[in-house]
Amino acid sequence: MLKRKILSVGMMSFMFGLLASAQAQDFPVRPLRIIVPLAAGGATDVVARLIADKLSEQVKQAVIVENRPGAQGMIGVEAAARAAPDGYTLVFGSSTTMAAISSLYAKLPFDPIEDFAAVAKALDNAYNVLLVPSSLPVNNVAELIAFAKANPTTLNYGAGTASSRICIEMLKVMSGISITFVPYKTSTQALNDLMGNQVQLVCEPTGSGMAQVATGKLRAIAVTGPQRIDEAPGVAAVAETAGLKDYGHWSWLAFFTRAGTPPAVINKLSTELLRALANPEVASKIKKFGFDIVTSGPQELAALQKEAVAKYAKIVKDAGIKPE
Repeated sequence: MLKRKILSVGMMSFMFGLLASAQAQDFPVRPLRIIVPLAAGGATDVVARLIADKLSEQVKQAVIVENRPGAQGMIGVEAAARAAPDGYTLVFGSSTTMAAISSLYAKLPFDPIEDFAAVAKALDNAYNVLLVPSSLPVNNVAELIAFAKANPTTLNYGAGTASSRICIEMLKVMSGISITFVPYKTSTQALNDLMGNQVQLVCEPTGSGMAQVATGKLRAIAVTGPQRIDEAPGVAAVAETAGLKDYGHWSWLAFFTRAGTPPAVINKLSTELLRALANPEVASKIKKFGFDIVTSGPQELAALQKEAVAKYAKIVKDAGIKPE
């Protein structure tokens, strides 16, 4: 009798496995949804739509991009966390929304790791640039540090995103300077006040940052990656500054779905997304927005996310930031 029960259980497991595999082969049988936790029209949104169009072509189903901006990306990510665990809803998250944010807020309406399954890493974001008003007498990070130490209560920095805040908090911790944080609801507001010298430092994505430098009102004093980039000609990397060789801040973008989604479905999604990103036409268009296509599958992305959560938790702790 016991042997018969064991065989019965084994047969049921085998049949369930076959069923799951068959479902994954047929997946998707209806439209997919990609949530972008940012407003429409920005570089991340446009890139998400490029990938969605190619994915739709491959899987022969509509792929709907839904913008859910607000609350540092939390509104969109929360919506994805409440979706059914069936693979039909993805979120195009970043190292900010899927990692850093958990260290900056005491109570999140979701857990970036427990509530999500990693699907595919897509991109490394173009590095940020550190911007100052043209009237501030600093041309590089070394001069900024010297100015801050000579004027310890003078400088303020603005940040409208968690990523921008961490960018400058890292610099403060590693250089030992004091710059007061001024919170903004959006990066645009922070940039406007920077141009009006209401704040004296902002960390901004390269594309939008260098566009403001071109007006002559702002000066780029460094890029935040480990090396110089073509998008910011003549601007040194922070890591070139004495004592800051280990500094580096840039973000990644990746696809996640609801935890509990069948592994076979996750693997199917990952395969199709990586295939879309490998398409030469899609890749060429994406690179024009300053992104680097650096891909990986579910396991590698899950490890990257956990590593990022630990990294940002240490930065926030070292900076003495109290979670909101």
